[in-house]
Amino acid sequence: MAISHHVNRRETFMSSNKSKSAEPGAGGKGIFIALIPWIVFTVLVAHASLELGSLAALAAAVVIALPGVRSGRPKLLEVGAVVTFIGFVAVAFLADGATAHWVARYARGIAAAILSLISFASLLSTPFTEEYARDSVPEKYWSSPQFKQINRKLTTMWACVFAAMVPFHVIAGAIDTQRGNIIFNWAIPLALVLWAIKRSSAAGDSDTMSVQKVA
Repeated sequence: MAISHHVNRRETFMSSNKSKSAEPGAGGKGIFIALIPWIVFTVLVAHASLELGSLAALAAAVVIALPGVRSGRPKLLEVGAVVTFIGFVAVAFLADGATAHWVARYARGIAAAILSLISFASLLSTPFTEEYARDSVPEKYWSSPQFKQINRKLTTMWACVFAAMVPFHVIAGAIDTQRGNIIFNWAIPLALVLWAIKRSSAAGDSDTMSVQKVA
């Protein structure tokens, strides 16, 4: 009986801690899945063509956005990707050669700018990271101050990271050299993304500890 009572208390404690640690939420892997079309676009525009990059990114964006749309819970980042790549497809196939060439040259900068605008715009209603956090966080926590605060902070951070990429992509397009492409289109943006991922993880852990102390 004593052993059984001890086990039950331990299970209750672990269950309680698990629930608390789920509360803050930082969006999880859903955010990174949502960024796949943008990555596909970046890679294919650089190594194939604007037409192929736009079509492949649009196809990926539609596949990723469809489950949310069907469930009646569309996510701004995913719907925004569909609209964005429809625009790129239109430019790739309908614009004159000079315009299409210019867009292809600065495509990554344009894409980063649009991502930043979508992220900042989401702060006017529901921060885009919160939409993903809700998929793994119990609904009872959605209106908690900790949950709201962490997602506003993370969304603002990602919006700033996307904005910070823009000038580097523009520089790469302007100088148009192999070394410039490696440094400004890949090395620096990747470093910014890795920094943001690390900060996201740290922010989530910090908020979890804060919630547990309050509890």
